[in-house]
Amino acid sequence: MRLLWLSHVLPHPPKGGVLQRSFHLISGAASDHDVDLLTFRQKAFHPTAESVTESVRSLSEWITVRGVLDLPVDRSPTHRKTQLLASTLTPSPYTVRWNHARAMERAVAELSKEVQYDAVHFDTIGMFQYRHHFPDSALILNHHNVESHMMARRAEIARGATRPYLAWEARRLRAWERRHGGDAHEHLVVSNLDAQRLKAVLPEASCRVVENAVDTETFRPLGTTRQPGRVVFVGRIDGYANLSAVRWMRDQIWPRILANGNTRSLGIIGRNPPRDIREWGDRDPSVEVSGFVDDVRLALDAAEVFVCPIFEGGGTRLKILDAMAMGLPIVSHPMAIEGLELTPGEHVLVAEDTEGLAGAVDALLKDEAWRSRLGKAARQQAEALYSTRAVHAHLREAYASALERAENSGSAADPRSNLSLQALRR
Repeated sequence: MRLLWLSHVLPHPPKGGVLQRSFHLISGAASDHDVDLLTFRQKAFHPTAESVTESVRSLSEWITVRGVLDLPVDRSPTHRKTQLLASTLTPSPYTVRWNHARAMERAVAELSKEVQYDAVHFDTIGMFQYRHHFPDSALILNHHNVESHMMARRAEIARGATRPYLAWEARRLRAWERRHGGDAHEHLVVSNLDAQRLKAVLPEASCRVVENAVDTETFRPLGTTRQPGRVVFVGRIDGYANLSAVRWMRDQIWPRILANGNTRSLGIIGRNPPRDIREWGDRDPSVEVSGFVDDVRLALDAAEVFVCPIFEGGGTRLKILDAMAMGLPIVSHPMAIEGLELTPGEHVLVAEDTEGLAGAVDALLKDEAWRSRLGKAARQQAEALYSTRAVHAHLREAYASALERAENSGSAADPRSNLSLQALRR
């Protein structure tokens, strides 16, 4: 199958969050199909021309990179504010509007004339605005999370003037999803829970669960000597959900953990920690704020407990999958494991308040056998449900379904294509 992948982010390297999901999906697609990539570059992930070149070089070993375009909102704070203002004056919410660019419109139009694609994968809802160029292709819309639901949840806990704006944006997103989402022949969601959420907006939508994946061959216990009392959190610190969690750790959870034992240390790992978090690391000898690290496995393997007090956001947490694959015992807020097939007490310890989270971490630090049982069970669950092999099989089924639905609806890829549905399902 000839597949075009339209993305809001250059899907490489596979190091956390959106990059990890997108990388594992596109690598799975490329194992079966001929894939062309046309993508925006986000400076948050690829700040230099050299980083773009390296990612393009790596991806070009197994796909064709058709273009990497700069996001207009990345040009300056003024451009970002302009797009934000423009979104208030048009039917498109900002979550969609920020992926609008004339250069992308031209590039998509040229590609659609040059190549007859069997299917087009839109890697986020904001890229779906370019679908009108592909009336004869199967249209596949990927959801890293259900955007309207995540925005509504964010509005619920926001304060001040931000709250009514976020609530308004959530309503506009829901309307946009309802108005345009029906054009997709298949929706890819990360969990059954997100499928239910999307169905609440689009009852007629065809949804396939294609989970977030972890490379369980790369992420596995390395045999590093565990550092006694070491606790670790991993995540891009300037993301709002991660930052809220880290500040909760700083202000309430970590002080209670320290009160229960002298040999305690905390590693905070993730790009772009803001000033107040860096200063916390500077003044507290028990806390190490590392920023981005090239190989997070080393930090995970040296820790005794992974803690994830995230209490907002959506989708499923790739950081949880990484820790599971490393065989690291996990203490989590219930929201941080939403959508994952995990049993509290068997695969993870769960608590939703300061005392519960601190107490669970302390109890694990004092019980090596318990840590071992919990870590092994988490590792086994990662291998069974979230390995790249398992997820790629679900992606293959979803693409076959999309092509079949497109053919049945009269919007199908070039009938001269030598790829049959039977071949797709192999």
